[in-house]
Amino acid sequence: MASAKKFDLYYFVTLLLVLISANANILSTSDILWFSVLGFMFLTAVFKKAINLDDVKTIAIFSLVYLIFIVIRDPFINGLDISYLLSDVVFLFKFIILVYLYCLILKNNAAAYIVTVITHLTIISFFFFALQLASTDLIYKISTTIGLPAPNQIPGYTNFLIFTFVKDFHDYSNSGFVWEPAAFGSFLILALLLNLSLNNFKFEKRSYILIAGVITTFATTDYLALLIVFFLVYRYKVPKINIWAIFIILVFAAMVVTIPILGSKISDTYYEDMDDLNRLKFLATYYKHNNMQIPLNRFSSMVYIYDNFGSSLILGVSNKYDAIVNKSYSINISNGIFDFLAKFGLVGLLYLLYRYARFFMKSVLKVEYVIYCILVLLVLGFGEPILSLPIILIFLFMEVDQKGFTKSGRINKTPLHSPTPIN
Repeated sequence: MASAKKFDLYYFVTLLLVLISANANILSTSDILWFSVLGFMFLTAVFKKAINLDDVKTIAIFSLVYLIFIVIRDPFINGLDISYLLSDVVFLFKFIILVYLYCLILKNNAAAYIVTVITHLTIISFFFFALQLASTDLIYKISTTIGLPAPNQIPGYTNFLIFTFVKDFHDYSNSGFVWEPAAFGSFLILALLLNLSLNNFKFEKRSYILIAGVITTFATTDYLALLIVFFLVYRYKVPKINIWAIFIILVFAAMVVTIPILGSKISDTYYEDMDDLNRLKFLATYYKHNNMQIPLNRFSSMVYIYDNFGSSLILGVSNKYDAIVNKSYSINISNGIFDFLAKFGLVGLLYLLYRYARFFMKSVLKVEYVIYCILVLLVLGFGEPILSLPIILIFLFMEVDQKGFTKSGRINKTPLHSPTPIN
């Protein structure tokens, strides 16, 4: 008789990290559950003997620099009260310590496990998305029957960890396990980029599943990011500039101009966003009546944050900056780059991009290709507030293992070593 399949602790830990990052379910919105996951990861790291003195020194130095930064910035430069400083301290434990423990546990297998978990969740989403296309009423009934308490007040919002559905909002687009389709696509693009980096930029089964998932989101920013990924793969395979490279660039440009979901949607969104900024008082009355925040889109979110904070975005304001912008109107920000700038400033964004670029430099080995990787992240970040989520913050500590998968498609559990110390 065949023995039962061994429980994969690394897979389970990665699943917890991904679901917390999804920002769509009770696991990611309950502080009790969040810190329970944090405690579980700490115990796992201890059990696996994954923590040594150098690791403690690394996170201690990072934490000290972070604490000095927010202590100087919040009360002295920005003149904020103690509640903002406490919020930034909590962020250190909820997010930074969480991702550091994850990277200690998984070490150089982290990227491969993230790809595997997100791929499996994508396959699950196809089943529920098919039901959604067949009958939105049916999927809504299923969602409300087996769903957990909703983490937000959006009318028609349902989530049960592995799938999200918002009635009358996303009837024909796939949200997967994340809070909305474009955000789901961001997770898939990230997983695709990691998968390619682990497989010498060769498309294989996981890649095709992730690409299919991106297509089902019908999200403009995800499609643009996918085009950049395709071009990155081409340049990696054909490093010499030739007529075909120029032709591909022209084709991509033509697609952006002619395909409605790309070029015209971007321009239409811009003008609609500017119009929204000019009628915030009217929108505030409407959304307050419906117990909702004003959902500012990408461009209007960018302008609104800049108008409110200006040069303060160099160092950032606070992780709790929304308490300041919501004094006038209750706003929901959707631009991830300016959301991150408001939280940690240009200084924080540049450091995150440096660590992200350093990770991919070990795979692509060329500055040009790293620039494409950065462009992918910036496109995704412009579209969704993902940059401060654990799934992105892991790049602060994560390593690359170019032999992430074996030929059979299984995760290659090579000898592990500690995360690279922070420079």
